[in-house]
Amino acid sequence: MKLRKHNFIYTIKPMERSLSVLIIILIFSISAISQINESFYRSFDNQLPGTEPKVFAGDFFSRDSSYIGYCSFSVEEKCLYYAITNKQWNCSKILKLTLNGEIDTVKFNINKNWEGEPYITPDGKRMYFTAIKPPNNAPWHSDIFYVDKTGNGWGSPKEFTLNSSLSEWHISMAKNGNVYFGSERNADRLKADIYYAKLENGVYKTAIKLLNNINTDYNDCDPLIAPDESYLIFHSDRPGGFGEHDLYITFNKGNNHWTEPKNMGKHINSEGWEMAPSLSPDGRYLFFTRRKSWNTSEPSKIYWVSIKIIDNYK
Repeated sequence: MKLRKHNFIYTIKPMERSLSVLIIILIFSISAISQINESFYRSFDNQLPGTEPKVFAGDFFSRDSSYIGYCSFSVEEKCLYYAITNKQWNCSKILKLTLNGEIDTVKFNINKNWEGEPYITPDGKRMYFTAIKPPNNAPWHSDIFYVDKTGNGWGSPKEFTLNSSLSEWHISMAKNGNVYFGSERNADRLKADIYYAKLENGVYKTAIKLLNNINTDYNDCDPLIAPDESYLIFHSDRPGGFGEHDLYITFNKGNNHWTEPKNMGKHINSEGWEMAPSLSPDGRYLFFTRRKSWNTSEPSKIYWVSIKIIDNYK
């Protein structure tokens, strides 16, 4: 194969030619994936955000006074799963929003009054969610469950293997399968800590508590782990924030050591609750929920912002 440039002729050897073709295919593939994802998001909200957060999909959610949050995309189904609650935050259900605007309730029959916090795994084959078990002569507690994709939708729910006798909340997964989640084991009620577990030969063996610069005596929960585990975003009500719960970010130094968490600032946080951080499937946008307070008559909203914002905290 020969290429002519000006008066020179460059000869590409067979191996170089194969590599060139591979690079070209890879570039086009990445470009195609990016275009598909962007088209996917624009179907819900045509105004992509910059580094200033904006309300996500207001035209879809403005039809009622929903208390929405905890969203997760399914590229395969071309839909958005999200949770909806009420003024007192004493119930939750999972809804599915399709590109044509149809909204359906998704029920897994763990608890008809409290199922929420949906999370679609990076491969799209599994959904994790949180459910509060109906009390059986004991105080209520929440557990993490999962359902696998089948030819007819989602299969039967199964318990996450690392559930404890106390509450577990909101899970997030890295590309390598390692999981991060909130748990009240060794903590007071509604004062969770963040744990992680490595996937080894297809099994999660041990839940390991993150170090004390992340976990405090306050409520540290709602982890969002980066696909490559390079950073972790979570919410906390520790002192010194802007509101009831703020989003914080910390960067991975290796061997379960993390940088001192930084408050994500007034552009992200408000006087109320910031929670439920998640990523778009291509990792280009950060989503989070903003709720005025625990008990409020003001509907909550989902916001999104360019992931480039994390450069401000490094």
